Amino acid sequence: MSEQSDLEYLRDVAASGQYAPSLSGRFFIWWGGLAAPALLAHWSIITGTIAIPTQYVGLVWLAYGIIGLIGSSLLGRTLRNKPGTGAVNNRGEAAAWRGVTWMVAAYAIGAVVAAFLGRGHAILFDTIPLVAFAGYGMSFNVSAQLGGARWMQGMAILAWLFSGAGLLLVGTHGLYLFAAAAVGILAIVPGLVLLRGEPAAEAV
Repeated sequence: MSEQSDLEYLRDVAASGQYAPSLSGRFFIWWGGLAAPALLAHWSIITGTIAIPTQYVGLVWLAYGIIGLIGSSLLGRTLRNKPGTGAVNNRGEAAAWRGVTWMVAAYAIGAVVAAFLGRGHAILFDTIPLVAFAGYGMSFNVSAQLGGARWMQGMAILAWLFSGAGLLLVGTHGLYLFAAAAVGILAIVPGLVLLRGEPAAEAV
């Protein structure tokens, strides 16, 4: 690579706003704000706290998925006038979180299909939030490596710890209370921090 091309490359990196503030805060709050109540509803149904047949747990998560995807799509439109949407770190972060979303969706659908075909134990459903936490850790790690705030690396480690520690609660009702609290720490709190740090929208 020539000296001139080196300079052009560096100029392109700078122009892309590689270290622009993260724009994912609203998505953290949206998904966390849906997941925590869904986990609490799951716990309430399976413990009999709410007098609803346990088979309705599936409807809770179906609603979570549908509402979540629709809301996430609408939230994406609110970023159109935000500076930094084309930044390397924001593009990479968005790609990482999309990957985690579809990874967890594929795992959950696989658990449902396996249970329906009699090839999987119901305990598989308890592992879904733990797989999600592991994915959170990967996404936080990617964000940190692409120039995100230093605390994101700490969140990655915390997410992985939650994923492993949650295995101790698999098969118990307490898992869902644990998962709801973990979502608050891993999604809602970081979301509020990131949202406060967003740049103002550009005038149109």
